[in-house]
Amino acid sequence: MEISIRDILARKPNPGLREMHLRHTVAEAVTELLGVQVTPSQVEHTDGRFVLKVPPVMKSALLLRMDELKSRLKEDGIEVGELR
Repeated sequence: MEISIRDILARKPNPGLREMHLRHTVAEAVTELLGVQVTPSQVEHTDGRFVLKVPPVMKSALLLRMDELKSRLKEDGIEVGELR
């Protein structure tokens, strides 16, 4: 009997993969909106709250375009409760 890695991962989902996907998607959306590179390591996620480790000027610019960010992330199935 042949066992593939895909079968093993399907039986035991890794919770870290979802977290990494969320961080990557948020970083990609912020980069597209602001035109400034944001990496997934600059994004933290806890219970619907996203914390961005970026300069305050970028956060202010992002808050002005918050509706665009929320709609962009909603397309990917991510709900933003709060952004800090």
